Amino acid sequence: MQYIKTIRSLALWMPIAAIGLLDPSELFAFSYAPSTLTFTATSGGSTPPAQAVTFSKRTLVARNWTVTETSPWLVVSPASGTISREQDTITVQVNQLGLSAGTYNSTVQIAIADRYGRYQTESVAVSLIVSGGVTTPTPSMLLNPASLSFSGTAGGVNPLAKTMNLVNPTGGTLTWSMTESAAWLALNTAAGTTTTETDQVSASVSIQGLAAGTYSTVIAVTASGASNSPQQIPVSLTLSQPAPTTTGSVGLSWIANTEPDLAGYKIYIGTQSQQYNPPITLGSVAAYNATNLTVGRTYYFCVSAYDSAGNESPCSTEVSKPIL
Repeated sequence: MQYIKTIRSLALWMPIAAIGLLDPSELFAFSYAPSTLTFTATSGGSTPPAQAVTFSKRTLVARNWTVTETSPWLVVSPASGTISREQDTITVQVNQLGLSAGTYNSTVQIAIADRYGRYQTESVAVSLIVSGGVTTPTPSMLLNPASLSFSGTAGGVNPLAKTMNLVNPTGGTLTWSMTESAAWLALNTAAGTTTTETDQVSASVSIQGLAAGTYSTVIAVTASGASNSPQQIPVSLTLSQPAPTTTGSVGLSWIANTEPDLAGYKIYIGTQSQQYNPPITLGSVAAYNATNLTVGRTYYFCVSAYDSAGNESPCSTEVSKPIL
């Protein structure tokens, strides 16, 4: 009987110990809303407005997330990201082009990874109700990505250009134009016409003359006759401060010796008074520029002269200079 009690006590103790080994950063709550989306559209008509799903978790550790749509008539943007304590939002758009009247059901799956690469997945149910009747398609705009962000270093090189895709998912002819007002932003083309093909526009930024900081603007997209015109693409530019200088230099000069047998000078440099590195031997010049000196340290210098026989004079009066 005593042996049985011991086994039972061990069985109760082991789960408690195992619970104590859990990493608290993995115990996060994953919430999202709404849990269902419903779209209504007319076959061959305009695309219904996009809808948003917001999700969040509560943990100090940033985690990667991905979004997967399970039907070809679903378009989700963005498809991935990183989340910590903020709320992230995805945009869900449907494209009923080519679908006959009826009800279509699908899901959008949101998966957040833990530190071990495992995923916690939640599903948003999506319904698309398509009715028949429209014979003349109305064009619409589908932009990807929905926003642009650039980053760089003030005084450095320009960030790489980024490409925007413009699609007409509902049929008909879409005649569009783009305008921007920031002097630091440029587009390689400002207008176009599309039916079923994808139009691409390249956006580039010039950081010349811009100080460190964050700059914002929007690209306005319009299309006459489109069902969802106008639209805006937010653009941000973040410039960081350049890295601080880590080395400096000191220029030294002295009155030249007049002895006829002068052969040159020796420069002594150290980071403590009267304690120098091996000397730097010069010719008969009376100046020297000490370089690659570490910022934040004080350097000490003295100069001696030597003749053609190799005889060296005492060192000059020591001078010092902090490198700022």
